[in-house]
Amino acid sequence: MSLHQKHYFRLFLIIIATIFYFLANIHRVAIPGAVFSLLQSDLGVCASKVTMFGAIFCYCYAFCQLISGLMVDKFGGFRVIAVGAIIFTLGAILFPLSDNLIVLYISRALLGFGSATFYLSAIREVKLYSKDKNFSLAVSYILFIGYTGGVVANAPFVSIVNNYGFKNTMASLGIFAIILTFLYLTILFIFKPVHIEKESSFSLSPFKEILSNKKNINIYIFGATNYGLYYVLQSVLGKKFLEDFCNFSINDASVVLSIMAIISAFAGTITAYISKAMGGKKEIIFKTVGILSVLSVITTAGLLFFNIQSKIIALIFMIPAFIGSISPLLVITLHNLNRYEVSATAVSIQNFGFFITVGVLGMVSGMLMNLYDPVNINGTLVYTAKSYIPVYILFIILSIVELICAFRYKDEKRA
Repeated sequence: MSLHQKHYFRLFLIIIATIFYFLANIHRVAIPGAVFSLLQSDLGVCASKVTMFGAIFCYCYAFCQLISGLMVDKFGGFRVIAVGAIIFTLGAILFPLSDNLIVLYISRALLGFGSATFYLSAIREVKLYSKDKNFSLAVSYILFIGYTGGVVANAPFVSIVNNYGFKNTMASLGIFAIILTFLYLTILFIFKPVHIEKESSFSLSPFKEILSNKKNINIYIFGATNYGLYYVLQSVLGKKFLEDFCNFSINDASVVLSIMAIISAFAGTITAYISKAMGGKKEIIFKTVGILSVLSVITTAGLLFFNIQSKIIALIFMIPAFIGSISPLLVITLHNLNRYEVSATAVSIQNFGFFITVGVLGMVSGMLMNLYDPVNINGTLVYTAKSYIPVYILFIILSIVELICAFRYKDEKRA
């Protein structure tokens, strides 16, 4: 096979991996966020059991990140994606085939494990073949395509579910995953990747090296709290909150969440360009993100406390949607702070922090909401401001932590 042919096969594999990342975002955002009330009424369960759909996905996604980082460093991204695609497809097929809560949770776990391989593996392969100055932009493009899955997972997804049914919609996603997996494995067999680090062995030494660096820890805490505060709204709580407190219809609330996803998709590329235009500086961007995070959370909490059911909250939601998408800057920061040989592991720890935070926040939010009994309106459980105030008190604390970490970050001085 010529180098020219290998180049195109490599490109096709990265494109398919990015499409898998797109699908993973649909599953991650749509369940339970877009269909929270539907799941609650169909399964006859409380809010905490519905939020567990998101929590289980995020826990499995987060823990698998740590394994994926080591596997990518040793075997290369393309092989890891192949394993992830098979696991992901099993979860996608299983979910629409059962009404049993335990089986549904297992399918979410499989989806979480499989999804964890796509982003990290793809950016590692991109890193091998892109120039350093273009790397953050290349990552932002992958994120953009992936995040459009979050757009589809709201208004378009709700519309399709209304027209064709929930089970049929999920079954169609499963069938598409089967086709995509078959195509990927076929191209991979032809491509025959050769990257295996024979001298690399599985050990805890990369984690020790990475976690002993205080600058890494600061970035991890900052990134995890920032992303967690955004993504718990996008994928778990936001749509239900808009319906319950702001009196949005199901369709209008899903449109708001889709707009959030659109903003998030563009934001990563925008912030990457801004940083590049500033000569690679990130300090001022991180500080601005921290300040905006605190202001948006406190403003929403104030409206809740005074029971002001204003639709302006939908506009406030756009702030975490924009500032929550700074992953390209965080990735390049971690690549700069760590040796190339452990860079994939460093990013995997970051992703672990992202999704363990979302999982815990989703689970705890459901528990806090249940401190006050919801009101049953025509078979739909509606939570009042009292149920959401404890949630936002937690959000305020986390946003302050985020702000502190943002102001601790300093750009590296260049000679």
